[in-house]
Amino acid sequence: MGLFGRKKSDEERVEDAMRTAEKIGQGRGLTGGLARLVMGSENTDKVRDAMQAARAGQAGMAGMAGAPAGTDVRTAAVTAIADTGQSVNGNPIVQLELDLEGQAVTLRTMVSRLQIPRAGDTVHVMRNPVDGALLYGGPAS
Repeated sequence: MGLFGRKKSDEERVEDAMRTAEKIGQGRGLTGGLARLVMGSENTDKVRDAMQAARAGQAGMAGMAGAPAGTDVRTAAVTAIADTGQSVNGNPIVQLELDLEGQAVTLRTMVSRLQIPRAGDTVHVMRNPVDGALLYGGPAS
């Protein structure tokens, strides 16, 4: 039991922090407005981009662990990788150039700093069922 009620789980605290960071990136609410005023729109736009990549990474990892029935998980070959200079909790956001069934695809996503893919590696990808965006799912072993 926390000081003012039920103690939040780690997952709930992470989700609260993610929502706050998204508000900052979007300039919504008091926190977002103040952050945009102090940091400037260029930096809050970077926060927004980083949060979109983080959410895509979360969705991709959740999808790989327990992909719903009918989810089409595919493998793709990494042809090139470039660092964007951004990171989320120490994990870099990179731009991956992939060969997905003979089609060249570019994907901007967060990767684990312990498992950064290299050119020639094979990775899992899947389509987000909500918007059809391509999601990174980690190395294909």
